[in-house]
Amino acid sequence: MAGETSAPVIHRDLKPSNIIVTGANCTLDEGLTFSSLVIIDLGIARVWRDGADADTVKFGTRPYAPPEQYGFGQTSVRSDVYALGALLFFCLTGVDPKPGLDMREQCEARGIPTPLADAVCMSMALDPAKRFASAEALGRATRSAYDLSRPVRPPTPAPVRTPASETVLTLQGLQNPAGLPRPAASAACGLLSRVPESLGRIWNALVCFSLLVFFAGSHFAVFHPTGANQSYPTWLLIIEYFFFVDGLMVLMHFALLDKRRLRRRFALLDSHRGKKLAKLWLKVLGVLLLCMIVIVAIANATGVVDTSAT
Repeated sequence: MAGETSAPVIHRDLKPSNIIVTGANCTLDEGLTFSSLVIIDLGIARVWRDGADADTVKFGTRPYAPPEQYGFGQTSVRSDVYALGALLFFCLTGVDPKPGLDMREQCEARGIPTPLADAVCMSMALDPAKRFASAEALGRATRSAYDLSRPVRPPTPAPVRTPASETVLTLQGLQNPAGLPRPAASAACGLLSRVPESLGRIWNALVCFSLLVFFAGSHFAVFHPTGANQSYPTWLLIIEYFFFVDGLMVLMHFALLDKRRLRRRFALLDSHRGKKLAKLWLKVLGVLLLCMIVIVAIANATGVVDTSAT
């Protein structure tokens, strides 16, 4: 509500139940439109005061209230930007954001497209200085993000005007009208999306510890060989254990990792999900096994490894 008066008025309780819209309509080309929008319940609204360290009254609805609204500073226009970001999350998913949990993870769990997730996360930054400076800036960013998230529809050929084809097109239109994206449908990311990231870190630490144990075993097998390994040259043991065995263990342990933080840091990993990641994993495994077969065959052919003695 900045710009309505000389001093900005901060609503401090923007949430779905305090916004009334009429004549709502959603299309792929124009997005969500409505004939009117009314903000109600100005009971805890206040005017910005220069020099104030904090608000005198601490109220609000937890999923939509920023930290400064609970005594961590004076609320400002950016406090309402936080609530608008939470409202954007609600509009995209149909659920309230969960306070205390990482917003990026919540967006990923609900399948929000990355451009829109960026707008939500920036709006709901804990530090007010990192949020959008105004509701207008948030609006511009959201419109741009929506344009980037819309699916590009190829030109549809003219259908054959027969009763059967008309029926098929009608059913497809009912299943997914206008081809709109369905972010909430990606909520089936599995139970992993419900596991707190702190537990994911503990799990990753255990996986890494297990991998180190395997590395130590490979080191021991190479430099302290036992049984048939004593007859093999060291270079062959190094290839066998450090490259093949350890490589196989890295692949197996990588499959067990909680990859949420890794996907945020590495764009390549974020672009490979589900079947795409599984195919890449199987390709690497196939290359590794193929190399192992070739090396063993060469060792057998040259007499380095004598399998007939065993």
